[in-house]
Amino acid sequence: MTELRTHDGLPQGTLRAEWEALVTEDPAATVFQGPRYLQTWHDVLGRRVTARVRTFHDDGRLIGVVPEGHERIGTPTGPVEVRSFLGGNEVTDYLGPVSRPEDRGDIALAYLTDLAKDVDWDEFVAGGLAEDSGWPDALRSAADEVGLLLFEEADEDVCPRVDLTGGYGAYLDRLPGKMRHELHRKARKLARDAGELHLVEVAAAKVGDNLDAFLDLAAEAEPDKAGFFSRPDMHEWFKALAAEFVGDGTFRLHHLEVGGMVGASTVSLVHDGEWGLYNSAFDPALGTLSPGIVLVSQLIEVAAKDGCTTFDLLRGDEPYKYRFGATDRTLRRLTFVRR
Repeated sequence: MTELRTHDGLPQGTLRAEWEALVTEDPAATVFQGPRYLQTWHDVLGRRVTARVRTFHDDGRLIGVVPEGHERIGTPTGPVEVRSFLGGNEVTDYLGPVSRPEDRGDIALAYLTDLAKDVDWDEFVAGGLAEDSGWPDALRSAADEVGLLLFEEADEDVCPRVDLTGGYGAYLDRLPGKMRHELHRKARKLARDAGELHLVEVAAAKVGDNLDAFLDLAAEAEPDKAGFFSRPDMHEWFKALAAEFVGDGTFRLHHLEVGGMVGASTVSLVHDGEWGLYNSAFDPALGTLSPGIVLVSQLIEVAAKDGCTTFDLLRGDEPYKYRFGATDRTLRRLTFVRR
């Protein structure tokens, strides 16, 4: 029988370590769904959200985790008590529970059974769920069983992903010839017109000192997002994320030096065989020469040689992401209410 336990805040100690281990056993889980990431998010950006974590156990063994966020949201008709997955969607690309695939149904049923008995909520917004993770199906089925109404379901976003199975050579073989030629052409043109190219991974000890410059470059490169990248809490967020993850190689900062100057930069989150392109920036003066495209193309090769089987360009369907042969992984959002 599945036992549910409720924790105010994020658990520490042995349970936290078991949660981390469960993330690696869930083929659909990501770094975004682990306790280290979510604790960092809650400490920096989620202070107004009440964190509650539901853990599920079978004969004492942890089999599932649902990290909840509780928030009161104002609407034209009055405040609404909303339950959602912890992490928000401003900086967190994937959301949702963690379990082994065979336990999805039991976790969803136990969780929604408990939620249906709780009177202190108006909407449960289950967003950021990878369509192929099994969670949308498990939650739909469980909701029917416990009498909750699926009020709305929609595609929330996409995460374009590049398949690196078989290594870099196999990736190039799968890439359409026109795309492959265009990527090579851009690299040659950038080097010819702006100077020698050199890919640099910033040393872990120096990453923190480079993040303000990275965010300033991102704001300059994308004027429509300048307000986002210039926010003090965003600078605090990137530094906190780096402090948590740079030591084990999860958080990586790369520069593409062009003629001895930084032409483009990226922040990546690398976890369990997946390389996530978390954010990127480029020098607007080189914009017509596509230094960002060249840098990402080089990172794909680095990721493949690093043993990654997926290069995930994360949320957003920006056209440049499809120049590398990426295909969409759809994120679903399901909103449940009482009948």
